Amino acid sequence: MLFGIAMYGEYRDNPLSQGYLERGSYGEDSKRYDLIVDGADEGPLPCTVEISPMQYEKDKAMEVMEELLGRLPQQILGENPSLDQVRADLNLVTSFEGTGIAAVWRSEDPEILDSYGQITAQKIGEEGIPAVMFVTLTDGRYKKEGKIELRVCPPFKDHKEKTVQELKELIQRSDREDPSSSRVMLPTEYNKKALRYRDAQTSDYRMLPALGALLAVLLYWQEKAEKENKRKQRTQMLALDYADVVYQLMVYIGAGFTVRKAWECIVENYERRKESHKGRIRPAYEEMAQTLRQIRYGEPEGKAMEAFGRRCGLQPYMKLSSLLEQNRRTGTKNLQQLLEQEMSAAWEEQKHAARRLGEEAGTRLLIPLFLMLIVVMVIIMVPALLAVQ
Repeated sequence: MLFGIAMYGEYRDNPLSQGYLERGSYGEDSKRYDLIVDGADEGPLPCTVEISPMQYEKDKAMEVMEELLGRLPQQILGENPSLDQVRADLNLVTSFEGTGIAAVWRSEDPEILDSYGQITAQKIGEEGIPAVMFVTLTDGRYKKEGKIELRVCPPFKDHKEKTVQELKELIQRSDREDPSSSRVMLPTEYNKKALRYRDAQTSDYRMLPALGALLAVLLYWQEKAEKENKRKQRTQMLALDYADVVYQLMVYIGAGFTVRKAWECIVENYERRKESHKGRIRPAYEEMAQTLRQIRYGEPEGKAMEAFGRRCGLQPYMKLSSLLEQNRRTGTKNLQQLLEQEMSAAWEEQKHAARRLGEEAGTRLLIPLFLMLIVVMVIIMVPALLAVQ
C-alpha cells in the first residue's frame, strides 16, 4: 500500500509522467532537465535537454509594456516628491522582476539630466528647468517606446527643508483635487508614517504629561514616606510599651501565675480596653495577642515566644522572649529578679525616649513661631513704608 501511494504521488506531481516539461517564467534562464528515456532502444537512454523560458506573444507583450509604462513615473521618483519637482537623482528602473522585460533610458537633455538619471545642471533657478527622458521597453523580440516629461528644480538645502517642501506639495495637491469643496483633506501618511497636525498658535500642553509623571513619582515617594512613618510610629510605640509589658508580667508572676497565665491575663485586659473604645491599638499587645492565638492553635509555646520577639523586631523584646523561653525550659527560679532588672532598664529607656520626643516637639514648634515672627514684621514694616512714601 505504501509503495502504491508513493508511486501515485510521484506520478501525480511529476510532469514527465504526464508527458510534458515546464518552462521557466518570463525573464528566467533556460531550465535544464536530466531525463531517462525508455523505449527508444533496448535499454534506458540518458538525455539532457535545456528548455527556453516563456516568451510573450506580440499582443501580450504590448499589453504588459503599456502597463509598465504607466507605473514608471512613480517608480523612478526616488527621493523626489513628484516629477514636477525633481531635486535629487532619479531611480531609473532597468528591469522588472517576474516580467522578463528590460528598460533602456535616454535623456533628451543630457546637460540637465543624463541617461542615468543624475542631475548635471550647475545653475538651476527656483522655477526649475523642463527636461525629457525617453525609455525603451523590450523583452528581446518586441519593443515599446515611452516619454516622461519632468522639471528639474534646485536641490534641497537639508533634510528638514526637503520634508517641508514635500508636505507642502502633498497639501497643495489635495487642494487642487476638489476646489469646489469647502474642506481640504490633509494627507494622513508620509513615507509610511502617520501624520498629526496642530495649530502653531495653540497652547503647548506637552508639559502636562511631565507634570503627571512628576506627580506620580511624588505620590510614590509619599506612599513610601507614609510606610516609613508608620514603621517609625510602630517602633516608637513598641519601645514605649515595653516597660509596661515587663511590669505587668512581673506583677502576675510575682502573684504566683505561670508565664502563660500571666500572658493571657495581659492580653485579656488589653482586649477589654480595646472593645470599650477606651484604649488605642498598641502594637506590643497586638503581637502578644497573636502569640496567644498561635499557642492555643497548637503551636509550641517556645516557638511562639521566639516568633513574638522576631515580629516586634526590637532588641528588648527579643531579650524578653529569650528570658521567658529559658524559664520555660530550665525552670529558672530568679525570673522575678530578672524581670525587675529588665523593668528598671526599660523605665530608664522610656524616660530617655520621652525626653527625645519632647525635644522633637520643641523643634517642630519653632516653625510656626518663625512664621508668626514674619507676620509680625510685615504688620510693623508695611505701615512704616507706606508712611514714608
